[in-house]
Amino acid sequence: MKTTKVIIILLVSFFFLQDIFAQEVVEKKEELKKITIDAELRTRGEILNGYKSLPTENNFANYTINQLTRLNFGFENDKMEFYISLQDSREWGEGDIYTATGNFGNTASIDVFQAWAKLKLSDNSNLQLGRQKLAVDDQRLVCARGWSNYGISYDAASLNYKKEGLTFSMVLSYNNETYNAFAADYGTIKMKSMDYIHVGKKFNDNFYASFITLFSGFQSDGSPTVIQFKNTSGLFVKYDDKKLLAKAEAYYQMGKTITSQDVAAYLFNAEAGYNFGAAYFGAGIDYLSGQDLNETEKYQSFDVLYGARFKYYGNLNYFLTSGSTKNGGLVNPFVKLGLKFKEKHSLTAYYHMFQLAQDVVNPTTTEVYDKNLGSEIDIMYKYKLNKEIQIEAGYHTAFVSETLEAFKGVAAGESETPQWFWLSITFKPTLFKSK
Repeated sequence: MKTTKVIIILLVSFFFLQDIFAQEVVEKKEELKKITIDAELRTRGEILNGYKSLPTENNFANYTINQLTRLNFGFENDKMEFYISLQDSREWGEGDIYTATGNFGNTASIDVFQAWAKLKLSDNSNLQLGRQKLAVDDQRLVCARGWSNYGISYDAASLNYKKEGLTFSMVLSYNNETYNAFAADYGTIKMKSMDYIHVGKKFNDNFYASFITLFSGFQSDGSPTVIQFKNTSGLFVKYDDKKLLAKAEAYYQMGKTITSQDVAAYLFNAEAGYNFGAAYFGAGIDYLSGQDLNETEKYQSFDVLYGARFKYYGNLNYFLTSGSTKNGGLVNPFVKLGLKFKEKHSLTAYYHMFQLAQDVVNPTTTEVYDKNLGSEIDIMYKYKLNKEIQIEAGYHTAFVSETLEAFKGVAAGESETPQWFWLSITFKPTLFKSK
């Protein structure tokens, strides 16, 4: 109930501001530029029988519907921007308040997805403070993740500059679980600090290149004053003339793991394709380094940090962390097909061929696993009815190897064909926009 009152107060406040704007637009035209209120509601139904985990005859497919709701408020004038995004994420039927009818109610579940203010330092630079979305280039290292209902946002300060094709961003963050009078444990799986400098340059309409150096800090358990930092640095290049696409990126990781082990890991990716008008065909490879069995001093499994998994390493999400392959790394040759129909319809299909980058020993037999991790087919359809309504669907399946079965805790030959289907409709209306 309190949450409802807060939303009503915010709405009334914004419409009151709009009324002031209408009355004083002539006098303050140069000061007050824009007020916006928009919303998002995404409802997605899923049939899951192999998402993240391999299905067996002992499992049954699950049918579920989830919903994301957001209400966004924006304000901008010559000196600043302000933005707040409230969200609610739920599964249909996720009630926790009993009613005699069997249709449960809910306690408040409104969360702040974004809440930031941006100070305009000049026409080309700004300082942004607060909870904000961050995404870098192709989002291999830092992404916003739109698939998850909760999304991902970061509590951070970002200094940004953009002029004549040159972009510069410096992001700093430092996190605590609660307000403490003295240093306290934060938790080994929680990001204590994420900081990076990113420089990009668009040399012409077709060619872009960038450099990033990123420091990821985690706090050792029982050591509230010790933060172990891992540094990831590298380059991204992209050529796209609307017909030919070629892009590549490479990153090297060093520093310390949370257990103080030296890190020496790397990732590279390359993709090339050609757009034939209504069709795109491309192919590429991802390589994430793994642990060499003969190396005992350095940690060699590449950590994708805050980057996208779903987008690159198979939509079934079997390879989320380096531990997903027992630190054997990942090699992912893939082919991609894209089709467009009458502008509003598009279809994208991927075929992935997963392999281990390094040998991994079976701890039971002491033999080396076969490097084949199976293959996966991902098919996604999108229909953009108009700028406010979009329908999407996806079907994902895999051909499983014995090695993948072993990694997922399933006996050889006991898994069934993984299948996952989903259908979503998204509404993004603009409720109000000042002129």
